[in-house]
Amino acid sequence: MFALIEYAVLAALWGTTLLLVPSTLRGKRRLLFWFMLTFAVTMSLISDGPYAAVDGLLGGADVTYFIFHATAIICVALFDGLIQTAVSKAGLTATRKRFAVWGATGLILIQAALFFANDWEIDNIQFIGPGDWTQLVYSFTTWIALIVLALSTIVACWTDFKRQSDRALKTALVMIAAGCALVSLYVVVQMGVAIGRATGGTTVSATVDFLSVACPLLAPVLLALGLGLRLLIGATRNLSDAGRSRRLLWQVTPLWERLLADRPELSIEAPMSRVAVCFGGSHAQHLHRRYVEVRDCLLLHPDQSLSAREATLIERIEEHIRQASHASSGTTNDSRTNEHEDAR
Repeated sequence: MFALIEYAVLAALWGTTLLLVPSTLRGKRRLLFWFMLTFAVTMSLISDGPYAAVDGLLGGADVTYFIFHATAIICVALFDGLIQTAVSKAGLTATRKRFAVWGATGLILIQAALFFANDWEIDNIQFIGPGDWTQLVYSFTTWIALIVLALSTIVACWTDFKRQSDRALKTALVMIAAGCALVSLYVVVQMGVAIGRATGGTTVSATVDFLSVACPLLAPVLLALGLGLRLLIGATRNLSDAGRSRRLLWQVTPLWERLLADRPELSIEAPMSRVAVCFGGSHAQHLHRRYVEVRDCLLLHPDQSLSAREATLIERIEEHIRQASHASSGTTNDSRTNEHEDAR
């Protein structure tokens, strides 16, 4: 039963990764794609079947054990980038990027030195031989990195949770935090098992054995659901905002054309059809620009007449731009609408 669930989770992970390929080729969500790819590889290597298959292809020298820990470290760095992008007001800063790159590189180099300098007999991904303290140190470099990331992510989610008012976003944050809590629990259990084996222990309790299997199954599910829900909310908001932007642009274009018909010097817009402007890729920029040009025309020529409907339309556009600007400076970077900022 566990094996069936395990392979179902792996299929879902790889399926999600493949779904991200088209957007990655278009230059979008690349950080998420690389995280999902390394995460899928790491979770696959935890399973005995994929581990044995990959190790056989590599000559059976247990290099897969080193690859598993290296990809786990890379996952930590990439996931930290995703979390910082999602919950930090500053986003993923250059300092944070350098810290992640150099930290991951340093840990992998330490692991490489320990792995290739020793001749370990490894039967599976969780093996720690009796009295083998070098392998214990090797494993701890991965476990400590995982637990630090999990705890820092829980803190970040809690901080963002208190700032959010949207229930769906709060639910996503709870799922992410729960997934990280299971990761932390798994790490603590594995550290205890590793210490026990290094000190000569040969058996583990049924509870520990259950947690060793259940945590790596449930954690990726909760993390995937939480991140997926958060991304879905962001995408839905972006689509809703884009739809409203296009509607307002369609409605304001006749007013813009009327006011600037005799004053073309006030406009920097290139001649375009109404359909091309509204359904093109830069609709937010056109809306912002035409709003500004209409407003400037009215300021320079206050004698221009406006109907009550046109005045209300201008107020709606102003409110729309203000809301988009406010959202772009909020805490949910994945749902930001930066196009209005670019239009300024």
